[in-house]
Amino acid sequence: MKIYVNEQYEIISLDKEIDGYKHVFNTDQTRSDLFGNLCDTCVRGYKYEPLYEMLFNEDGSNQRDENTGEILCKVDEHGNKITHGFSCHPFVPYQTLMLIQKQYEDSQKQINDLNAQVAYLQMMSIKEEV
Repeated sequence: MKIYVNEQYEIISLDKEIDGYKHVFNTDQTRSDLFGNLCDTCVRGYKYEPLYEMLFNEDGSNQRDENTGEILCKVDEHGNKITHGFSCHPFVPYQTLMLIQKQYEDSQKQINDLNAQVAYLQMMSIKEEV
């Protein structure tokens, strides 16, 4: 699966390239592995970001850049941060995501009910024609 994220690593799309993405990550995990049955809107309430290997001081604290205070990470021979894995976590409050998911599921149920009614009415109209 491909995960498209913006500059803040907020998910903007799965498996479909869209405008505005900053990074794309390939993963062996499936949509259901990561998000279960969450709707697209809920998925966009998550971040998918790399975790980097940190540098530590002798006392165990994080090493920081003296000028910016930014936490320092290990880098490879090309100067790229060394990735230690990825984190997938919501940045929107979980309760909000669950409210969105419930509304989505309710709307899907309404669509299914209406489709069943339409199919029934079509079947009844065919019987009347015969």
